[in-house]
Amino acid sequence: MNLEYIEKIRVLGSSLNILYVEDEENIREEIASLLSHLFLNIDLAENGAEALEKYTHKEYDLILTDLKMPKIGGLELSKQILLINPEQSIIIISAHREVDQLAELIDMGVAGFILKPIDIQKLINKLYVRVKEIYANKMMKIHYEEIKKHINIDTSSYDEIQKKDSLTSIYNYEYLCDHLSDKKEHAGILININDFKLINEYYSHNHANHLLFQVARVLVQESKKYDFDTFRIGGDEFLLLCKHDTMKVESIKKATNNIIKVIENTTFNMIGIKDINIQVRASYTLSSIRLLEELNIALEYTTKYNLKFSGYHECIAFNADIQNLIEMKKILENAITNNLIVPVYQPILMLNNQVKYEVLMRIEQEDHSLMTPDKFLEISKRHHYYHEISEILIFKAIDEIEKSDKIFSINISYIDIANSTFVENLEKKLIDTGIANRVIFEILESDVLEDMSIVDGFIQRFKKLGIKIAIDDFGSGYSNFSYIFKLEADFLKLDGSLIMSMLEDKKTYILVETIIEMSHKLGIEVIAEYVCSQEIYKELDKLGVDAMQGYYIGLPDRVIKETDKRR
Repeated sequence: MNLEYIEKIRVLGSSLNILYVEDEENIREEIASLLSHLFLNIDLAENGAEALEKYTHKEYDLILTDLKMPKIGGLELSKQILLINPEQSIIIISAHREVDQLAELIDMGVAGFILKPIDIQKLINKLYVRVKEIYANKMMKIHYEEIKKHINIDTSSYDEIQKKDSLTSIYNYEYLCDHLSDKKEHAGILININDFKLINEYYSHNHANHLLFQVARVLVQESKKYDFDTFRIGGDEFLLLCKHDTMKVESIKKATNNIIKVIENTTFNMIGIKDINIQVRASYTLSSIRLLEELNIALEYTTKYNLKFSGYHECIAFNADIQNLIEMKKILENAITNNLIVPVYQPILMLNNQVKYEVLMRIEQEDHSLMTPDKFLEISKRHHYYHEISEILIFKAIDEIEKSDKIFSINISYIDIANSTFVENLEKKLIDTGIANRVIFEILESDVLEDMSIVDGFIQRFKKLGIKIAIDDFGSGYSNFSYIFKLEADFLKLDGSLIMSMLEDKKTYILVETIIEMSHKLGIEVIAEYVCSQEIYKELDKLGVDAMQGYYIGLPDRVIKETDKRR
């Protein structure tokens, strides 16, 4: 049974009048008992004649009636009620499937049908839909009457009506834009209702609209105290625009705080819902010709750090982050469009002095310098560019690998692995080029744990082609040998932080030593990254690490180069 629907019906049904008509006593008692747990005001009738008598003396929001009854049946009852009130909501309950009668009822506008024996879940579902619609219609009528009080269409000029928001009767976004087109400096407050969409979803759009109307009325009253004009600029956002340019920081900050308190201390009333209170967030800025931009940046800052409100002057560093984000997104889009994602190759020195190479990503810039991933990788993942740039890199690298006889490792992320189209294209490319036995896929240890079954399926699929698997950044926080063994990894790449600190920290040194020993016992080769000095190189060589990579071994380069180091 849908408990959520039951709860919603109880909330919305607390002030509805329900009439239930049924001639069979046992069914009437059973359904009446259920209805009494959902609605507070229920009247019962044993037949259509009794129901019609009750209807002439009382208004009902919803009528549930049997179809076959003595004296006056459900069909005739519905006809007579709909003649009195064509908008009356009626649900027919019947054990019969009289097609002609049901078709006639549909033409008359009956709201719904339930067949006997009554399926309680279907009845609750039907009641929920009808109750929500009844309340939505009531809210719409009330909202319209309230709007008429504030916009008199008969006496207001056309220009005045055009300035107003049809939902709240306060100034609209278009009129705000006219205000701001003077290019003068303006001070303002932006207010946003928290979790507003939940009201839309839980109650109805009409409930939400009427709430916006009531919030607007409060804002208009409060704005007058501080000499602001009130605008609705869209959705659940309101802007208060200062009428003068002499407001100080402390004054607008105090006004913002006070207005928030008034809104949050106000109880908003809607039909069937008592004592609704809301929470809001806000931002403010002073004397800005970029009013909307600054207010939105400050509101993002408010939201990110879970504040009640903030001023634009308080989030300059945050603004710098946003500007950096905007610029980096442009760089990524340009790199994708103009094919500026390029592979570079860093040598990996093995025990037998054989050299393998890791494929690394760079973005070529206007001056032909190469941007490193620390500048763009996280942003690319957060803003859905990563798969595109990764795919470009991998397929470019495969084309280069095909021309060489060397072994290469390529980074594969969970984002790549979870993309079935990419995986299919990658498999086909490897088969077509015949290079699979010279390729190692490096998968981050954290990505392995994202979804073990998907990653395992990917590994097994490509191992059949001859691909080898390396677990990257091992030791960064998980370090679980059991799943490494289960995935049949061929290599472990030690996390760079371990290598960089192993000479200074005895515990880290012991950890590195232990991982190498354990891996060898499991038949897994170990690669050490971030080998940046001769001291680290010699110590790792002493521990018997299978391969080393880092600036001491060789720098990444667009050209595949040998290393002059030997073991």
